[in-house]
Amino acid sequence: MSVVVTVGCQWGDEGKGKIIDFLCREADVVIRHQGGNNAGHTILVEGQKYIFHIVPSGILKPDSMNIIGNGVVVDPFKLLEEMDHLTAQGIRITPERLKISGQAHVIMPYHRQLDGLEEERRGGKGIGTTRRGIGPAYMDKVARYGVRLYDLLHEDILRKRVEAILPLKNAIIQQVYHGQPLDPDELLASLNACGRRLAPFITDTTEVVEQVLAEGKKILCEGAQGTMLDIDFGTYPYLTSSNTTAGGVCTGSAIPPHKISTVLGIAKAYTTRVGEGPFPTELFGEEADRLRNAGPVGEYGATTGRPRRCGWLDIPQMRYACRVSGITHIALTRLDILSAVPEIHVATAYFDQAGQARPVLSADINVLGECRPVYETLPSWREDISTITRYEDLPRAAQAYVKAVEDWLKVPVAMISVGPQRHQTIVRQHLF
Repeated sequence: MSVVVTVGCQWGDEGKGKIIDFLCREADVVIRHQGGNNAGHTILVEGQKYIFHIVPSGILKPDSMNIIGNGVVVDPFKLLEEMDHLTAQGIRITPERLKISGQAHVIMPYHRQLDGLEEERRGGKGIGTTRRGIGPAYMDKVARYGVRLYDLLHEDILRKRVEAILPLKNAIIQQVYHGQPLDPDELLASLNACGRRLAPFITDTTEVVEQVLAEGKKILCEGAQGTMLDIDFGTYPYLTSSNTTAGGVCTGSAIPPHKISTVLGIAKAYTTRVGEGPFPTELFGEEADRLRNAGPVGEYGATTGRPRRCGWLDIPQMRYACRVSGITHIALTRLDILSAVPEIHVATAYFDQAGQARPVLSADINVLGECRPVYETLPSWREDISTITRYEDLPRAAQAYVKAVEDWLKVPVAMISVGPQRHQTIVRQHLF
């Protein structure tokens, strides 16, 4: 048995989808354990593009089992839309191949509405939410106002839940935000239709996980977003509403901690983020555009299409990611993009406002915006590496860059991605 956990080391968009897809070839089971359809994994397979928002990307492997765990918040309308789209692309989705935790909470239509209204209320001081209702759904989960997928299987119970909750939500929508209230009968009718379609897929996934562990299956845990968007450890409040670090696997999928064998941290060879919040190594103007537009896939959000903020690799931030998730191996993605820059800069430490050197990002995020990166400069290789499949064949400068990352982090780089396609992957160490 092997349980490999994937964790984004940065602010998300690290290329997790491509690495996860590559690892899925060996995995028997793929589990999504947190987040919602605010995440997006873009995968290219033989020229065909697949974009995943909530369905585990292991669904591309014909004989795999895929699980949406209890820690996920599920928009049933968007989930069905995604399932239909994948089916139209020739992907077989059956209850044997996709199992959804009945304990997962539902993103209700009023969650989406409230998310957008609140972001508008904040005006120019918004936190950059995708307005998909993720935060409000997690809020209701903690406040015990939530609706779970199991509730969609019982129309009488669902009606009682909606009749108890909707008057409060409508009052907030109308009196606080001056928005339009939802009609309870229309809401129930649409939710009941979703429940009927999803019923064959909804199950007790704790039992399924226990069974596949006992059978010694190879399990891949698919993370969404990144370390710096974790609700506890990220750049609060500019983050998501779930635990994106390795600990979220245990609470979001029912995998016991001692069953985890490997924690793979996935990081770009530089840094990006979407939305607001501090970003010490951020670049602007032509320098940012050079990274953003290099390569076959630009730096634009898979879910929102928003241009990503781009900057140099941030080692203090990555040391922090390794600390809070116990990362055992690194997958370094988009190394090919650095072919486009004349020289490479890497932040290896910070100076804070008091002039104190910091080798690791401070847990006090309030000081991050004031930190000045300490850069080291490395030579670029200025040649196309996208067709290279062996580490030994990389230019010496590219090898030196990878070696420097390992030395700075004290963590081995097990995989290197030099392009978006599956075959554009250099494997230095097998994880299963």
